[in-house]
Amino acid sequence: MTIETRDRAAELIALRKVQRRVAAIGFFAVAVHGIIGLAVVGHIVDGQGRQGDAILLTVMSGVLALITYGIVRTILQRGLWSPIWILIAITPTVFAATQLA
Repeated sequence: MTIETRDRAAELIALRKVQRRVAAIGFFAVAVHGIIGLAVVGHIVDGQGRQGDAILLTVMSGVLALITYGIVRTILQRGLWSPIWILIAITPTVFAATQLA
């Protein structure tokens, strides 16, 4: 293997890593709107006296957060178990749950 071939292979590996990161950030940017949106709508619905619906929307927010977490970790080709990132992923849902009356 020549030096040029090794350099080319290293460049392709680096390019693929950047592509995965950009894809993960793009997916996360879109998905987080749904997660936060569900939490906000849950808060609004709770204000209308429909606490059961608010709880359901908050739970759906948590489920969507965990699905988003899994997809982002898969795109990045990382292991699914990462306690700190799991906590970060469910933070909006936990915050929304604490706001329910």
